[in-house]
Amino acid sequence: MIAVRHRAALAATALAVAVATLAVPGRATAVEPGFEVRITELPPTFGAGAESRTLTVVASSDRRRCQKVRWSLVLQVEGPDLDEVEVERVEDDDDFPVQVERDDDIARITDQQLDPGELCRGRTVTARYRVSIDDDAESGRVVFASQAFTAGGTLLQETSGQSPVVGQERSTTPTESPSPEPEESAAEDEEATPQPDRTGDTIAGVPASSSGGTPSLLGPGLIVGAVLVFLGVGLLLRLRLRNRTARQAAMPARFYS
Repeated sequence: MIAVRHRAALAATALAVAVATLAVPGRATAVEPGFEVRITELPPTFGAGAESRTLTVVASSDRRRCQKVRWSLVLQVEGPDLDEVEVERVEDDDDFPVQVERDDDIARITDQQLDPGELCRGRTVTARYRVSIDDDAESGRVVFASQAFTAGGTLLQETSGQSPVVGQERSTTPTESPSPEPEESAAEDEEATPQPDRTGDTIAGVPASSSGGTPSLLGPGLIVGAVLVFLGVGLLLRLRLRNRTARQAAMPARFYS
C-alpha cells in the first residue's frame, strides 16, 4: 500500500473540495498566466527493492505579487501494484503532512499545509518526494503529475513525467534438460541391449567342433563309401567265379593218345 508518513492527523482542507478528480492530467497547460511548474529531478528508473529515489518539482512566476502554494501529486502505476509503491513528501529532509486519496491504480497525494516557501518573481517554491518500490514488484512504469494550487484552491500550473520500474520477472517456464548427444545415446543403447557371452571364439550355448570350425560329414562319408566299394568288388569277384565254372562245365572233354 502507498505508505505516506504523517506528522499530524489528517484534516479537511479547502483543496479537498476544490480538487475532486483523481485522473492523471494530460499535457501541461497554464491555468493562470505567468506561472510555470516543471519537474527538475526525475530518476531514469526505479528498481524494485532499491533505495528510495527523489522526485523534485519546482514552481516559478514572473508576477510581482507573491503568494503561497499548495502542492498535489497524482501517481499512476502500470505493472506494479499501487500497494507496492511508497511515497514520502519531504520538506527540509523531514516528513511533510499530506492527505491521500486513491482509486484503483491512481492516487493523489496533497499537502495538508501550504508550502513554507513563497512564490514570487525571482523566487521559486520546491516540492520533494521520496519514492521507493517494494522488492517483489513486477516491471512496469510509474507516472507522476504534479500540480501547484493557490491557497484558495486555484490551479496555477501542472506538469507530468514518468519513469520505468525494473522489477522481478516471474517466469513459470519449466527448465528443460539438455538432450543427450547422439554418440552418448548410441552408447547407452548398446549398453542396454543384451550382448552374447563370448569366451574365446566360442559363443555361449553353441558348441564348437574340435577343430574350431563347423562340424564336417566328410569322415562318415568316406567310411560309407569304402564299405560300398568293398561290397561291390566282392560281388564282382563272385560273379566272375560263377561264369568261369559254367564255361568249364560246357566244354567237351579231350583225350590225347
